[in-house]
Amino acid sequence: MLTALKVRIYPNKEQQIALAKNFGCCRFVRNYYLNKSNAQYQETGKGMSYCDMAKDLTQLKKQPAYSWLKEATATTLQQSLMDLGTAFTNFFEVRAKFPNFKSKHDKQSLRYPEGCSIQKKDIKLPKIGIVKAAISKKIDGKIKSVTISKTSTDKYYASILFEVADDPKEKDGKISGIDLGLNSLVTVFDGEATYKVDPARTTKKYAKRLRRRQQALSRKKKGSSNRRKQIKRVARVHEKIANTRQDFLHKLSRKLVDENQVIVVEDLCVKGMARTNMAKSVLDAGFGMLVNFLDYKLKREGGKLVEVDRFFPSTKLCNCCKHKNDLLTLKELEWTCPKCGTHHDRDENAARKCDSFSQNREIGGRLAVSSNQ
Repeated sequence: MLTALKVRIYPNKEQQIALAKNFGCCRFVRNYYLNKSNAQYQETGKGMSYCDMAKDLTQLKKQPAYSWLKEATATTLQQSLMDLGTAFTNFFEVRAKFPNFKSKHDKQSLRYPEGCSIQKKDIKLPKIGIVKAAISKKIDGKIKSVTISKTSTDKYYASILFEVADDPKEKDGKISGIDLGLNSLVTVFDGEATYKVDPARTTKKYAKRLRRRQQALSRKKKGSSNRRKQIKRVARVHEKIANTRQDFLHKLSRKLVDENQVIVVEDLCVKGMARTNMAKSVLDAGFGMLVNFLDYKLKREGGKLVEVDRFFPSTKLCNCCKHKNDLLTLKELEWTCPKCGTHHDRDENAARKCDSFSQNREIGGRLAVSSNQ
């Protein structure tokens, strides 16, 4: 089984220069062959495959005008072409958009597919040497690849992909239904009790600081060194917002995974919700990120994530008599069932229906536990 660990690294001045050259070479190679493949497709109706690009790169590096490409690690350039080939494949199989050109002003990254190792608590990279790192846990398995990235705030990270022994687990716990929302990020029903967790609202928390930084940026002269400095100050606020949101969702997902064997959550159309007047709140809540965290953490622990169809009317169905209230609007946070007279909290009722949905479906042989455990 493969797993990844992202750590902060601290390259010295010489290593930063070497990494900058590697970033630039990988970016150039990708953009060069993306443009060449597009031009060839317009002329002949057929683009370049990875093998074609790799053969051409070997000849390109021999030309005096492009001899500076030899300063970069050869495997990182090849990996850049492989990533471009994968991007083309995903596009033609309608899994992603058409590959775009990389910019030197965006986040920079490159991948070492081989030749990397852990030296005590540091990382050894080809042609770079030993880079100081903050590795939080021991890496016992074989390292498959190391991805180095540089953020817009000049911080460096290494994502280490390595093999670990398969350890199938039999996780015990409850089956809980979760309703996602904006007033309460999650409403959890575990078969016995219901509780709610409020969203972090990180964008609102740092809105004043971000507004002041952006106002100061608008007053700086374009192209000046002061403007470049202010851009980094704005980027630090955005980074703070993203890190705070991610930390909150990691802690919440860990709590839910530790308490439950099966988690049932509704499959929301986040892209559609992001096109409404609630877009800012929807994106700030991080619904998709939370579901992804729950999914991979449950798999590691031997649990399971069940996604309820987005058209399942969990909010409108009474969890007592299963009557569907078609007159319920989005503004109503509480409602009374016209058939049995039960008074419902909107989110709590949806969480209960998600939980009952899981009980009525076959979740799996080893996961057949009662929600009342």
